[in-house]
Amino acid sequence: MNFKEGLKKVKEFDYGKFFGSKAFLIGGCVLIIAAAVVVNALIPTKAPTVEEPTEGGAHILGNSVLAGVDSGSEDDRQTGTGYFEQAVINRENTRNEAMEVLKAIADSPEALADAKEQAMLDIAAMAEEMSSEATIEQLVKAKGFEKCVCVVSDGKASVIVNSEEQLSASQVAQILEIVYLETGIQPANTKVMAQS
Repeated sequence: MNFKEGLKKVKEFDYGKFFGSKAFLIGGCVLIIAAAVVVNALIPTKAPTVEEPTEGGAHILGNSVLAGVDSGSEDDRQTGTGYFEQAVINRENTRNEAMEVLKAIADSPEALADAKEQAMLDIAAMAEEMSSEATIEQLVKAKGFEKCVCVVSDGKASVIVNSEEQLSASQVAQILEIVYLETGIQPANTKVMAQS
């Protein structure tokens, strides 16, 4: 096929039918939700939230358990959370919303078979990412950091740790190694940040 034949096929393609299809609409919605998950998880808000204390000082938030949550500063007590706790809440809320949309697509009798299959694959990938995040957070805490939040999405990872000082090269290398061993994500696709 030469360039002219390819150009002719592009001009003759029925774009109205393609952009009006359910598959295009569902695929676009899934991409928008995935982008929202990443953005919302990386930019936490200061909105007040409700936490239910349980035995042992842990707080159960959706599917996550935040162990060892301290009372924090007066401002944190008034809003209910600190930076790290709020980041986890935001990540979970965003993931829950995305999961609901994907489940609705997978359960819809009107959705195309390809869209249902992709929704199921996305649900499985999201579950795997959530498991990896929890494991990474625990392993990073075992390296001496009091708090850690990890977000894994679309072959990229962000890890935020509690540190008053700038992280040393060896600390960053340890965190990058943990992420790589748990997810296979290369260091070039991993961001490590410190937050006090």
